[in-house]
Amino acid sequence: MMWTPVRIRHDLPVGARTARSRTWHARGHVRRVFSSILIGCLLLGFSWEKADPATPASVAVLMSANVQAYRDALKGFRDDLRHPIAAEYDMGGNLDAGRKALTEIRQKVKPDLILAVGVWALQVLAEQSPDVPVVYAMVLNPPTVIGDRRRNITGASMNVPVKSTMEWVRKLGPQIRRVGVVFNPAKTGYLIHQAEPAAREQGLQLVVKQIRSPREAISALDSLAESGIDALWIPPDETILAPEVVEHMLLLSYSKRLPVIGLSERQAQLGATLSLQYGSSEDIGKQAAELANSILEGRQASELPYTTVRQLNVTVNLKVAQKLGLDVPESILAMATSVIQ
Repeated sequence: MMWTPVRIRHDLPVGARTARSRTWHARGHVRRVFSSILIGCLLLGFSWEKADPATPASVAVLMSANVQAYRDALKGFRDDLRHPIAAEYDMGGNLDAGRKALTEIRQKVKPDLILAVGVWALQVLAEQSPDVPVVYAMVLNPPTVIGDRRRNITGASMNVPVKSTMEWVRKLGPQIRRVGVVFNPAKTGYLIHQAEPAAREQGLQLVVKQIRSPREAISALDSLAESGIDALWIPPDETILAPEVVEHMLLLSYSKRLPVIGLSERQAQLGATLSLQYGSSEDIGKQAAELANSILEGRQASELPYTTVRQLNVTVNLKVAQKLGLDVPESILAMATSVIQ
């Protein structure tokens, strides 16, 4: 409010001047009282606006598709989340539908955090600069999706810890020392960087070959097989997961008597000696909820590294191991989730 001083006019009668003067002094007194009240309220932390009760932080969910694994992850997330879910969107595997849903989330829902379930949902969020924190679940190799510039995203990946992988390889027996691996540095270079020291801790050596395409992978595998390796590891690299590359690995396994360490039960069924994969979608959702709770309660997403799986599904193909002349220790068979005989 603007206060305008009153100028006393000397051309008015004395009575009129006195009345105007009293009005000016009264206004001045009100102004001083008002200022005192305002300062006192500010010092006491009061606000002139009507105080609304604290609004709990809310979450919006963007699902890549309506599949059972994603639904299980969302259940785990919902069970452990300490904050309300304001809205859920299913993009049905369509990136354009996901972008449309994200626009609605930003304009109408206005959540404090967004959960991305699956890689497509994360792709939609990562291609823009998230204005609220993002937590993902059920994503393999998230660094390749997010890139190096995204600082407001973290989550629960589907990746098996490389340390666990190397521990299981060592358990196969002392005859395995050199483990061959073919990888695309643009896809899993970061993972191989983590795996090399993890292998050394287990007394193993990674023998690596970098490739850029499935066609290069075939010749790289042949070269590895002739270099004196004791086993082949299939990392979660889409370049070498092409059907023709996996088939070539399994053929080399038989012809060169090399156990293959795969990353799915399906690969074990096809001929991998040992396969490691995530054991529970629901638990991955719970890991995502733990991260979301931390962020909504004051932590920064950039402070929280993404997580790897806590529960493993271990499949041993004992039939293949016997054909390769590999005596699988009883300790492995006892710990395996399933054994193919």
